[in-house]
Amino acid sequence: MGIKDWLGGDKFKELLGRDKKKDEYREALKEAVSDGKLDTEELKNLEDLRKELDVSSAAEDRTVMRREIYNEAVQAVRKEGEFTATDAHDLNKIQKFLALRDDQVEQTKWNLARLRVLTEIRQGNYPTVAPSNVALRGVQLEAEEAAHYTVAVELFDQSMTRGNDGVAIVWGVPYETGAARIHGIPESGAKPVGEGNVIVTNRRLVLKTGNRMASVKYGREAQVFFYGDGIRLAKTVGNTLLKFKSGSEETGEIVAELVSAFMR
Repeated sequence: MGIKDWLGGDKFKELLGRDKKKDEYREALKEAVSDGKLDTEELKNLEDLRKELDVSSAAEDRTVMRREIYNEAVQAVRKEGEFTATDAHDLNKIQKFLALRDDQVEQTKWNLARLRVLTEIRQGNYPTVAPSNVALRGVQLEAEEAAHYTVAVELFDQSMTRGNDGVAIVWGVPYETGAARIHGIPESGAKPVGEGNVIVTNRRLVLKTGNRMASVKYGREAQVFFYGDGIRLAKTVGNTLLKFKSGSEETGEIVAELVSAFMR
């Protein structure tokens, strides 16, 4: 006995028609948020369509579709390469309309927060690290030196890059937005040597591993190379690779933009 026989022909057609109506409403909702916004007119049109189709609201949709629709709105914002207070307001409005809790979109909001930091940096507003931050414990800052960002890293020793040199941050030359994003650190064959924290200050790039510290002062001789997922510090022999433990796509851009801003 097939499902049509079990349900009865008319009942099956009714369920099929209901699913088609839900799909139509979902597609209309996707289209409405495709620009990362949901204005008053769009809300009214969606409600009118919902009543016309006689389907439940988006908030009552128990499928994963709500999160997928929210993520489509987020991607529309991310394509712009920045995340403003207005964007945050618009996405919060969409999240509320879809009845998504913060914990249901936690990772997405975490990534958006980093995109907001990156947007502020590009506008000349640099973040600061609180003196109480554990990463600064034991770090002696120089006079008029301020810590602006810190990120946890894995350390590797790499003898050669095999041509994968990354993007150099050069004194007096502005960083080209997105340049490092397309490169991945040359991790193949590298030897793991521990973990630590990279601290970006307005004077130098500090590497803290346990109670030990090393730093590269910004200047014409500094050899710092960036990748989408880490940093390479050239040594007299070989290289030290610093792979970001953060999974955010924006981390590499944040650190590269900051170092470039201070490397002048």
